Amino acid sequence: MLRAAAILPCALAATAPAAETAPALPESHSDLARAITDFLSRTELCLRSCTDAESVQAAMPKLRELAKEARNLSEAQKALPEPTVQDYLASQSLAVQFLHIWRTIRSHRDRLEKDGLMTDELRQILQAGLE
Repeated sequence: MLRAAAILPCALAATAPAAETAPALPESHSDLARAITDFLSRTELCLRSCTDAESVQAAMPKLRELAKEARNLSEAQKALPEPTVQDYLASQSLAVQFLHIWRTIRSHRDRLEKDGLMTDELRQILQAGLE
């Protein structure tokens, strides 16, 4: 899970309103694991709200903002030293939650494609981390 930041851009979603400040960048692998899980939770909430063309368009500013957050988390991860065994053990408590949220995000992505709600911009945002 500690190397999950590479997939973050494909998970993009809900953020706080623009007036709020972005979450602090993680300074440890444990902080990073919590930040990724929080990020994905907000992503899932945003994608869940995308039920028609209007709601997809309404969600785009949040998705764009989270794209920036995903890049910031990825850069913060690169700045951390290699994870230790203790880092891996500490992050394992979030692994089940992470996997559940990730699967739900993927089902939202599939639903958006199936329902014809996937715009080119949304597809680009969601696929960025898959390459």
